[in-house]
Amino acid sequence: TYTNQYWLLPTEFRNYSYIGFACDRGLSTLAIDWVGVGLSSRPANASDVLYGTNAAVVSQLARHLKATSILPVVKPFKKVIGIGHSGGSVLLNFGAIAEGPKSPFDGLILTGELIIEPGALNPFPTISARDDTPFHWGGLDPDYVTTSNRSVRISNTPDPPSFSPRMLIFYNFTKDVGSVSTFLQAGLNSLTTHYTRHIAKVVGSENQLFCVGTGRCNDITALTAAERVLWPEARSFEVVVAQRSGHDLNLDFFANGPFNTFVDFVEYFTGF
Repeated sequence: TYTNQYWLLPTEFRNYSYIGFACDRGLSTLAIDWVGVGLSSRPANASDVLYGTNAAVVSQLARHLKATSILPVVKPFKKVIGIGHSGGSVLLNFGAIAEGPKSPFDGLILTGELIIEPGALNPFPTISARDDTPFHWGGLDPDYVTTSNRSVRISNTPDPPSFSPRMLIFYNFTKDVGSVSTFLQAGLNSLTTHYTRHIAKVVGSENQLFCVGTGRCNDITALTAAERVLWPEARSFEVVVAQRSGHDLNLDFFANGPFNTFVDFVEYFTGF
């Protein structure tokens, strides 16, 4: 239920802005909102907000960036790398499953996402958005949902906490909506894909969904082998466990560590 602000936090949170970090290093970076979220159009029926729909839109945008100049002085981009977080990673994964070698992305960086093991997923608590904030979302389809005010505590709860208390204010002020449909489709990212470009996965060691208490993130070699099974044709595949970071890597005190990792992968994938 984040908007694109997850990647571009306001000025006072400059140290947490991946967009700022990447642009300072000469990488053109664009953050977008899903269909139904933030500044994007919101269908009347939440059931119309699906991973397939969003994956098609994102792929169309990537193709446009490669084919057309977005500004008179800017040439079309030769390579485009997709970076997603949590549900955004599932979206890119879904697109890779659907398009395989025809995908317009030259590499994917999937953060906050690993294979969903049966019975292992601990989903964030959700509530119908119109019940949560009637004055703002009272007219929405009840299948548009949002997270409770304590959700960020679930995603980032190492002891001591890895995020500033001010992040709770930011989170609760900027949280948006998702759809029940996408929650139901989350397991689709556990299908084999024939994507042929580069893949990297980055997850925090304190991720309460995938790492803490599971033992999955202790042996990087074993984790990489297990995750790669679904990407048999990828040109390269790597898993990084960011130490001391929680689920929401960009919102942690240690955000610059993952940011450096993202940039390193972008430069490697593009031959920069």
